[in-house]
Amino acid sequence: MKKYSLDKFKENRKNKEMKKLTIITTIAISVLILLALYMANSSFRSFIDTYILRKEISEENANSIIIDTEKASLIYAYDKNLVVYSDGNLNFYDVTAKQVANIEITLSRPITDSEKKYLVLGDYGSQKICLLKDNELVWQKDVDGKVSKISVNREGYVAVSVTGTTYESIVMVYNPKGDLQFSKYISQYVLGIDISEDHKYLAIAEMDNTKISPTTKIELVSMELATSNSEKATVNSYQASTNEYLSGIKFQNKKNLICCFDSYILKLNEKENKKIYELSENTAYTDINMLSGFIHVDKETSSVFKSDYRLKINSNDEKAKEKVYIIEGNIKDIKSKDEKIALHLGTKVEFVGKNGWLDKKYKSSQEIKDVVLSNEIGAMIYKNKIDIIEL
Repeated sequence: MKKYSLDKFKENRKNKEMKKLTIITTIAISVLILLALYMANSSFRSFIDTYILRKEISEENANSIIIDTEKASLIYAYDKNLVVYSDGNLNFYDVTAKQVANIEITLSRPITDSEKKYLVLGDYGSQKICLLKDNELVWQKDVDGKVSKISVNREGYVAVSVTGTTYESIVMVYNPKGDLQFSKYISQYVLGIDISEDHKYLAIAEMDNTKISPTTKIELVSMELATSNSEKATVNSYQASTNEYLSGIKFQNKKNLICCFDSYILKLNEKENKKIYELSENTAYTDINMLSGFIHVDKETSSVFKSDYRLKINSNDEKAKEKVYIIEGNIKDIKSKDEKIALHLGTKVEFVGKNGWLDKKYKSSQEIKDVVLSNEIGAMIYKNKIDIIEL
């Protein structure tokens, strides 16, 4: 009798374990099927995003700042803030559209750059530059010459290029306290500047217009060497062929500078310069303002009635698999910041993560003028208001 009870107990326990394993397996298979459908079927993915994950936000449900945007000379997103400059006032708004700070400052044509908590402002064609952190002014000063380009890294180091002196251009680098570290004199016009996140390197892109066909040169400068002799601090450089258009430079992963030309993407560091991607004739947009990698939008098929576009997200590692996001409808513009991508589609904006999946979708009843974004917020700009959503 006891033996029968023990055998029966073991059999029941085995049956329970089999049932549990069956349930777990069924759930796992169902999840995999749903995941495959989500990735492969755009209609199913749209249904899940809209009704299950609630990723879609309508114009009526967004937080709004009522403002005449045509009077604003700067609208910019950084960290968790939206920055609006108008009539001598730099106003800061959070994701709820509440004004959280204000700084009075005079800027005629403000230009800006940001990384993490730092925001740098320059007065294009004039002398003023200033550095802010967490919506507070850290330092400001007037420089010799006319500001043309400005950049800041995540530690608060600032680079500014100026024109209008005895040299064609001068690039000056300041530490987070506003102390000048060094100046580098450039014989050509500066197209772009950037500082690596560990402030070991300064990148300078310059264009030679003295010949019939313009050429672009990119220098990688050691910040440590430049403090003692800026003219001998270049550790590597790249000379582009004639008529190759440079649209941007951006440091990624501390030492690698990513350079976007009209037909290819280049990686430059102290040891090498290498083309890592060839853009096709079907490429409509490119952007390299990411923490790692770059994006481009390619036109796949076209007809009289329809155009299909694909957002393609690439890693700097050439062996990594390209991520693809299907774009439904015509695209007006793309922008990226760190790990977020904004696709401006006229009356809607789709915010996509670096993994190629939709994070948020904003829909409007009217045409959107422009979109700005940080890694934390997205802002849709109209003539008489700005809508803000959290990403």
